[in-house]
Amino acid sequence: MRLKGIEIVGFKSFAKKSALSFDAPVTAVVGPNGSGKSNVVEAFRFVLGEQSMKSMRGKSGADLIFRGGSNAPKLSRAHVSITFDNSDKVFSLPISENEKGGAPMLFDTISFTREIFADGTSKYLLNGTEIRLKQMIELLSSVNIGASGHHIISQGEADGILRANTKDRREILEDALGLKIYHYRIKESESKLAKTQETLKEVQSLRRELAPHLNFLKKQVEKIEKGKVIRDELQGALLRFLSIEKAHLAKEDQRLREAFSFIENKKADLEKEFANLPSQNQVSENNFDIEIQKTKTFLSENLEKRRELEQKIGRLEGKIEAHRSLSKNQSVSSNSGAHISFAPTEYKQILSDIEYFIASVRTATSIEAIKADLEKVSLIIEKLKDRNPQEVVNVEKSVDLPDIRETVLELEALQKDLLVIVSKEQDLQKSLQALENQRNDALRNSATSTEARYRLTSEIKQCESELQILAVSKSAFAERKERFDEEIKEAGFLFGPTFLHSIHASDAEEGLDMHDLKRSIDRLKIRLEEHSGIGNDVVSEYESTKDRDAFLTKEMIDIEASIKNLETLIIDLKKVLDERFTKGVEVINERFGDFFKTMFGGGSAFLSITMEKKRKSKSSLEDFDPELVEGENTEPEGFERGIEVHVNLPSKKVKELGMLSGGERSLVSIALLFAISQVNPPPFLVLDETDAALDEANSRRYGDMVERLSEYSQLIVVTHNRETMSRAGVLFGVTLGSDGGSKLLSIKFDEAVKVAK
Repeated sequence: MRLKGIEIVGFKSFAKKSALSFDAPVTAVVGPNGSGKSNVVEAFRFVLGEQSMKSMRGKSGADLIFRGGSNAPKLSRAHVSITFDNSDKVFSLPISENEKGGAPMLFDTISFTREIFADGTSKYLLNGTEIRLKQMIELLSSVNIGASGHHIISQGEADGILRANTKDRREILEDALGLKIYHYRIKESESKLAKTQETLKEVQSLRRELAPHLNFLKKQVEKIEKGKVIRDELQGALLRFLSIEKAHLAKEDQRLREAFSFIENKKADLEKEFANLPSQNQVSENNFDIEIQKTKTFLSENLEKRRELEQKIGRLEGKIEAHRSLSKNQSVSSNSGAHISFAPTEYKQILSDIEYFIASVRTATSIEAIKADLEKVSLIIEKLKDRNPQEVVNVEKSVDLPDIRETVLELEALQKDLLVIVSKEQDLQKSLQALENQRNDALRNSATSTEARYRLTSEIKQCESELQILAVSKSAFAERKERFDEEIKEAGFLFGPTFLHSIHASDAEEGLDMHDLKRSIDRLKIRLEEHSGIGNDVVSEYESTKDRDAFLTKEMIDIEASIKNLETLIIDLKKVLDERFTKGVEVINERFGDFFKTMFGGGSAFLSITMEKKRKSKSSLEDFDPELVEGENTEPEGFERGIEVHVNLPSKKVKELGMLSGGERSLVSIALLFAISQVNPPPFLVLDETDAALDEANSRRYGDMVERLSEYSQLIVVTHNRETMSRAGVLFGVTLGSDGGSKLLSIKFDEAVKVAK
C-alpha cells in the first residue's frame, strides 16, 4: 500500500485546486514563512478525520475555508482528497466491533474525501460515495492511520512528549501500540459488572418478596382434599395398566436388542470377511502375456545364438574329423553324386529347433505369437535352401596335412560358450513355465474371489434389509415407549414417586383387556378433574409461583457466575494490557536507542516504566473477589503505570531532561517519536518543521534518520533545512500568488541537480 497523492481545494490558503503526488520515498514541502506550508500538514489532519479545530488552528469550520483575497472571492466550501494505492488490498472493514481483520476492500485505488461547508458541517466520501466518519476511521485504522496522531508530527508538538507527565506519556505509547482497545474493553466490562451487580440486587429483592407467598400457597395445597375414592381407584387402574405395559415394553426391548445385536454382529463378520478378500482387480491372461512374450523372445534369441554357435562347432568338428580321416588314409573315396553335407551336431540342432517352434505354435495364445514362431521356422528352411548340393568325386592323391591345434583350441572355447547358452536356455524355460503357472493360479484365484465377493455382498445387503425392518419396529417401539413415559410422568405428578416405585416393584397381571383398562383410566381422570374444584387453581398458582422462584434462583446463580466471569475478564484484560505494554516498551527502547545514537553520535537513551499512586475509583480491583485478584494483577493496588525518559548524552554527564538544551530536547523528542512510529509503522509520516531547531551537524544526522525511516514509511517533510531538502526525491514549493492564495511548484530533486550542473 502506498500514498499516491493529496488534492486540496478551497482549504485555508489554497483557493484553487492544488495537488501533491508522492512518488518518492521522501517528499519535501518548502517555502517562505506564511506561504501556507503548514496548511498542507493541516490538510492531512483534516482529511483523516481530525475533529479538533484547535489542532487545525481554527475556531469553527468556516475558518478552514478560503476567506478570499485581493483578486479572489470568498469560498463557501472546501474539500481535501487523499488517494492510496490499494493494489495489495490491505484496506479492510472489520467484520464485527473490536475485531481485527475483516472484509478487504477490492478497489485498486482508495480515495478519501472530506468536504466542509461554511456552517461547519462535514461530509465524507470513499471513491465518490458518501460514508460515515466511523467507517472512514475504521478503514484508516486497518492500515495504522488515524488511530493515533503519531503519524503527523507538527512544529512544537515534537517536544510535547518530553513535556508531558509520565501518565500522558504512557497514554501516548499505548495509543501508538494499539492498546486503546483494551482500555475500552476494560471500561465496557466494568460498566457491565456494575449493571450486573445491580441486577443481582434486584433479583435477590424479588426472591425475598416472593418467599412468604410461596410458603402460603404450599400450605394451602397440602390442605386441599382430593377425591379419595376416585383417586384410589385411578391409582389402582394405573398401577395395573402401567405394570402390564412395562412388562410388554421390556420384552419388546429385549427382543429388539437381541435382534439388532445378532444382525449387526453377523453384518460385522461378513464385512470383516469381505475386507479380508484380495483386492478386486480383474485378472486376465493379458496381465502375464507381456512377460511371457518377453521371455519367449529372449528364449528365441538364445536359441538363435545357440544354433549359430553349434553350426560353428559343427564346422570345426567336421574340419577336425576330415583331418583325422586324411591322416588315416591319404585317399578319400565316396560315392559320386550330389548331396548336402552336415556337421555331426548340426543336423540334430536343426531338427531340435524345428520341433521347438512347432511346439511353441501349438501352445501360443495369440495370432501374433503364432506368426512369430512360423517366421522363425521359415528362416531355418530358407537357410537349408541356400546350401547347394555338392558333387563328390573320387580323389586319390597324397596331400600335406595342415596343423589343426588352433582349430581344436577354438572348438574348446566355442563349446564353453555353448554350455553357458544352454544353461541360460534352461533358466528361460523355467521362467516361462513359472509365468504360465502364475497366470493360471491368478485366474483361478480371481474367479474364487469374485464368487465370494458376490456372495458376501448379497448377504450384507440382506442384513441391511433386516436392520431396516428392525429400525421400523424400533421406531414404533419408541413411540409406544414415549407414550408410556408420558403416562409415568403424569402418574408421578398425581401420586408421587412412591407410586412409581410400586409400578416397578409389582408383577403384571395376565388376561386383562388393555383397551378397556385404558378407557376406564381416561374416565377416572376426567372425574378426578371435575371433583378437584377450586383446588386446581390453588395448585396451578402454587406451581407457577414455585417455577417463578426456581427461575429467580437460577437467574441469581447465573448472575453470580456472570459477575465472576466479568471480574476474571477484567483481570485478564489488564494482564494482557500490561504484558503487551511492557513488550511494546521493550521494542520502542531498541529503536529509541538506535535513533538516539544516530542523532547524537553515541550515548544511550531508554524508557522505564514507573508506578505512581492513583485515585481509587468505583471500578477499582478492591471491589472484586480477592481470590481472583490475588496473583493476577501486575500493578500494585492503588498504583498506575507511567513512562519516564532517561538519556545519557555522549561526552556529557547530563541525564535529566530538564538540563537539556533546546536543540538537545528537540533531538531526543525526534528520536523518541521516530522510535514510537516504527512499532506499528504507518504507510506515511508527516514531519512539519521538526528540524527547525537543529544545527548543521545535527541536520545531517536528522537527514540520515529520515532516510532510514523512508525504508518503512513514505515521508512528507515540511522544512526550511537544506540538508533535509537534499534527502528528498521531490520538492514542492509553496508560494503566495497575486490573489492571496497558496500555489504549488514541484521539481524532482535529481532533475534539479542536473539543471544546476
